[in-house]
Amino acid sequence: MKPFVLILFLGFVFTSTTWAVPTYKEGDRVEVLELKDGKYYSGVIKKIQKDGFLIHYDGYADSFDEVVVSDRLKSMSQIEGVSFIQSEKRKAVTVTGNLNSGHIMEDLEWAESSSMACWPGIRNIEFEGKQVFYWTDLPKKSELKITVKPKDPKKRINLYAFSGFDPKYIPPKVYGAVSCEASHPTWIGQPDFSKPSEPQSVELRAVGNPYRVFIAVSGAKDALDGEYELIIDLK
Repeated sequence: MKPFVLILFLGFVFTSTTWAVPTYKEGDRVEVLELKDGKYYSGVIKKIQKDGFLIHYDGYADSFDEVVVSDRLKSMSQIEGVSFIQSEKRKAVTVTGNLNSGHIMEDLEWAESSSMACWPGIRNIEFEGKQVFYWTDLPKKSELKITVKPKDPKKRINLYAFSGFDPKYIPPKVYGAVSCEASHPTWIGQPDFSKPSEPQSVELRAVGNPYRVFIAVSGAKDALDGEYELIIDLK
């Protein structure tokens, strides 16, 4: 009877260990251990091969791509306050959210700087409510359309996004971008907040290099809550 109990126990341990091994797929964001300096570098799994995973490193040319074994990989660390959305080529990915999970950004001067050029300071009122942050990937030779749809037409919810996002620099402490686009209702003179809120969209493109993209869903002045759908359409 004792040997039978021992066999069951060993079988349980083996099953538990096997289940805990992480699995990865093409398109997953990972961090890769560099054996020479002991540091981790972020990248994307381009392809799964017999001898390992083909990795493209953020900020590096394709010539630096390399095949690494799973022992050097770990899932990419979460960026505090910024949720990751896994974009998919030729597919629209939708997430839902609410402005009440975000925060008000007191300093908006960074947006009108020449290195960012997201919107002119006269339009700050469209981004003075609570903001919720996301980020995604824009592969080279791709176009990304980002749309926010307020669920309540009385809630004025806008959008901005920029490519070339470095996780170490999150607005308002951001100093440059490859391209920045913002979307809000158009107006001359003073905004009319009595008009029903409509979907807002921006588009970003990548030609020879891939980019990380920072996305902010933003309420206009005094917009502190409101449900929305955020649609990421990668072509």
